[in-house]
Amino acid sequence: MRIERIDIKNAPAQTYAALNAFMNEIRAERLPDDPPVPLEEEIRRARAIPAFVDVLYWAGWDGDQVIADAHVSVMRTDENRHMVEFEIAVRKALRRRGIGTQLLARIAEAVAREGRRLLVTSTRSTIPDAEGFLRRIGAQVGLEGHTNQLDLRDLNRDLLPLWQARAKERASDFELLVWTEGIPEEHIGQFAAVLQAMNRAPRGSLQIDDFQATPDQVREWHRAAAERGEEVWTIVAREKATGRLAGLTEVVWHPNRPRILRQEATGVLPEFQNRGLGRWMKAAMLEKVLRERPQVAKIRTGNADSNAPMLKINYELGFKPYISTYAWQVELAQVQAYLDSVRATKLVGAV
Repeated sequence: MRIERIDIKNAPAQTYAALNAFMNEIRAERLPDDPPVPLEEEIRRARAIPAFVDVLYWAGWDGDQVIADAHVSVMRTDENRHMVEFEIAVRKALRRRGIGTQLLARIAEAVAREGRRLLVTSTRSTIPDAEGFLRRIGAQVGLEGHTNQLDLRDLNRDLLPLWQARAKERASDFELLVWTEGIPEEHIGQFAAVLQAMNRAPRGSLQIDDFQATPDQVREWHRAAAERGEEVWTIVAREKATGRLAGLTEVVWHPNRPRILRQEATGVLPEFQNRGLGRWMKAAMLEKVLRERPQVAKIRTGNADSNAPMLKINYELGFKPYISTYAWQVELAQVQAYLDSVRATKLVGAV
């Protein structure tokens, strides 16, 4: 195997093709019910990475085939400057041969150069090999969760008008706004502020600070989604008297996977809670999906197992656990110690 650093935003066509073939092989393990991602979409994804995110990328090659890859995402934001997110993937038949460790060494060198100390990643129960690797390098689970899935045949449709009617009684001083083509410029600042509601989601023992979204970041998120070919629908609750945004919910749909819809952020600012706004927004969104996206059969969302309030809403609607997820963290010093021990073992064996 040879390892090459790749400029993932500007790679040659043949490199994207090899990466796409490998990534679809890994996706078939991670999400066995999903179709493969077409090459054209893969290229758009790579080139649409937001400007405030630097992705350092390596591929492991056997001839002209990619057999492993790794990347580090470095957020150029004012918060969480102590950490990076990383990922390593290896072809199933080639695992436990030291390939992941070789890629981990590249990651550790890059993280050290960035002056960051914490590495965070996630795994799914569909690829149990990843858990063993992470435990060997000293990583620990910081948060357990699930991808929960709603089969729309199981949706409790009677709840949708009921939740909306109740919210209109309890929160008559609010209204819902629906946006399907990005966030209107006049609302960008307030939308960035209402995103802070997501800081209330459980983080377990993960050493992650609150994020503070900026208007420029919001613009970048939605620009990147559009360039990837995704359609993002947003519903916000607005206080009529002040015009202040109190909460949001968003879903994402891609025409290459027309039967699957992703439920993204749903949150209400603390001072506006217990008014039924969360249920109102989710019910209104589901009615819109049922009405305007009849091809959608399943909706997926990610929830921490400790997020009781959101799980209560989702389970009432008919969501069920689909795939277990785990968020891991490990100090760079632990990774370096692991790599040193591997090198020492090889040296002893060579004597």
